[in-house]
Amino acid sequence: MKQIHQGACSVSYKSIDPTTILKMKSDCKSAEGTPYSQHTDKVLGSTVTSKRETRIVLTQDMSALQSVETDETHVMTVNVRPEAASQVHATQQLSLTENTVKVVPIKAEDVQSAVRIVEKNSGQFFVQQSLILERETLSCSDVSCPTLPKMVKENREALDEKYLGTIKSASALVRLLPIAREATYEDFSKVLKSPGNQDIILALCDLAGATQTLAAHEAFKKAVFLDGKGSLDAAERYLWALSAGAQPKQEILTDILKLSESFYEEEKLSETLLLSVGAVANHYIRLPNSNPRLGSDVVKSLSNGLSRCESSDEICQLRYLRAFRNLVSPDSVPLLLRHAVNGTRKVTVAAMKALVALPKKVWDEKVFQACEKIFLQLGRRYDSSARTLALDVILEGESSSDLLEEIVLYLRKPDPAYEVKQYLLQRLRQISSKNKEFESKVHKIFAREGSRLFNYHALGQRGLTTAFTRSFLKSPSANGSLVSIQEISGGLLKRGIVDVSVESVGESSSIFTLGLFAGGLSSFVSSDSESAGGLSSEASEDATAGMEISLLGAQIRPFVFFNGQGELMGHVWSGTASTRTPAFQALSLLHDHRELLPLQTGFIADITLLGGMSFELAGEVQLSLWSRNAHSLVEKNAGLSLTGLTRVDSTFVKSQVEFNLATEPRLNLVSNLDFYSGMALCMQLKQPDTVLKHNVYKVERIPGSKHRLRKSKYQVFRIPGRTYALNHKNNEMCNVIFKDQQ
Repeated sequence: MKQIHQGACSVSYKSIDPTTILKMKSDCKSAEGTPYSQHTDKVLGSTVTSKRETRIVLTQDMSALQSVETDETHVMTVNVRPEAASQVHATQQLSLTENTVKVVPIKAEDVQSAVRIVEKNSGQFFVQQSLILERETLSCSDVSCPTLPKMVKENREALDEKYLGTIKSASALVRLLPIAREATYEDFSKVLKSPGNQDIILALCDLAGATQTLAAHEAFKKAVFLDGKGSLDAAERYLWALSAGAQPKQEILTDILKLSESFYEEEKLSETLLLSVGAVANHYIRLPNSNPRLGSDVVKSLSNGLSRCESSDEICQLRYLRAFRNLVSPDSVPLLLRHAVNGTRKVTVAAMKALVALPKKVWDEKVFQACEKIFLQLGRRYDSSARTLALDVILEGESSSDLLEEIVLYLRKPDPAYEVKQYLLQRLRQISSKNKEFESKVHKIFAREGSRLFNYHALGQRGLTTAFTRSFLKSPSANGSLVSIQEISGGLLKRGIVDVSVESVGESSSIFTLGLFAGGLSSFVSSDSESAGGLSSEASEDATAGMEISLLGAQIRPFVFFNGQGELMGHVWSGTASTRTPAFQALSLLHDHRELLPLQTGFIADITLLGGMSFELAGEVQLSLWSRNAHSLVEKNAGLSLTGLTRVDSTFVKSQVEFNLATEPRLNLVSNLDFYSGMALCMQLKQPDTVLKHNVYKVERIPGSKHRLRKSKYQVFRIPGRTYALNHKNNEMCNVIFKDQQ
């Protein structure tokens, strides 16, 4: 590595001919203190490729430099869409015009001694300066300087709640974020406390959380409070936004960790703090210069909190297990295994969910043994959801061939919870469709067993449980998948997952996951729980239902619709959510990249990539006990805005290129249930038409003059909608329910 004006670079030289040398620089690291941030998730990140070359030509007698030409190119591309990119190309040329100057060589022991000799001979004094480029301080008048209060005022309409789930809302977040990160504590306090901003206070909480600066955090604590004395909605919106950020500060993590260890009467705030600690710590420990001790402190704090929970206090245990799920720490494996194997029904399920969230590389033999015990119910009965989660670990991990064979052969064994066997069959097909190595292993087992598996008893399992993967995006650089898992028990949905994930640069990232859970509802549609595929222990549980949401991999506290038949009947008679009702709304930071590149010409290129997501989850449900039918609609609306900016600013010239991607994807889940005569459940997963806009702007101007050049390019891509096929049984039931409309 060689220290030059661009930082520390690896430098190599190549001789082209006797008088020409090619100098190449690579792997340049900017000087300490230079702004640099990269998303911890590569799928949501960007790639900057650089090429720096200098061609040096000597005179024929090699006594002087004839010419020096520098050429460098920097290209920033978005990983999930390389078509969205910007480039900086800088050249510089020096030529020798006259070679008549005669210089008397100075003989000295070192450079410092030579400098002192020159100073003595010339009567001048020289000051040593660093070659590292420093960014110019660009001043602006008080009128033109953008401030946070001024920018919030200009964008307040876009921050209104009615625009959540649209491009307009997401674009406002992207515009405000650079200003918010430069804002002072006083500016943030002014914005949050302003009476005129109280109607958009929740959007401002999202902005403060996405900013991830200490000034924003301290201002939020003073203006809105995080100690339970302020608005719960505002506190949760701030913590949710903070959980999604990829550049958390150590001071902020330390502070919310301390807050999470306190007692709060509001249990929802207590759980949200715990979940936020896990999510923020997960991002923090993946940063290049993170403090490992702080990560260990988080694991210790959550472990101590879990150990203090009473054995009979399920609610307390579930909070901490969900926090471990967000933390995704390999150090938590022994603790999670203990609760998965020995916990109560709900605790076991929560511990298994945390294990499933861990990287596959930490699933060792002990994990597979525990999952085998849970799935096969060795020693005790386990909840069907815990069994299916254990099955996920065995099938998706690198388990032994013997264990995989034992699991596949389970298709031949009797099990009153036949929906679990249907889940096994569905998952074998689902994983085989995307993993050729796994498919080969399964085929070998079937070929070896022959007719013992190739029969209706094994391949024609009862049940309505489904698991499938559908593609909604295919390109050379990225693939988008819609994963749906619907676990049925007693003829009704028990655990449902709809996950939207994107694969790029060899990794997969979950953008949004909607999970639904229910229990104790079989009595409403069937009097025979055993024939419906449920176990008596599950059929006798209290009626309950709720929703779990994960945004950018961070789980939000569950939203419980009702607990007990009393609350359920209250909702039925009052018509709760019979009209469209928002259930979850948030503004979240999606992409986050900032880098300063010193150019050989002496300028500094400022590269920024910011992506915002405006999200709204809304739904409605109608239930008629008289007609014995039900209808529900779940809408997932998102506005995505991605802006990449590369600029070179100085006091005498400003040049920049900007690209913007914007789209509004939608996903609707429609369910119709008829339990008047028999039982029929029809689910329809629909993706409406979508438009993707890709705009590019090139701007050049000279401060103090009228010179201004602007070029624009606009592209629109129309993506047709689709309805995803679930399975043949679902098609049959849809035909039964809608037979009068055919």
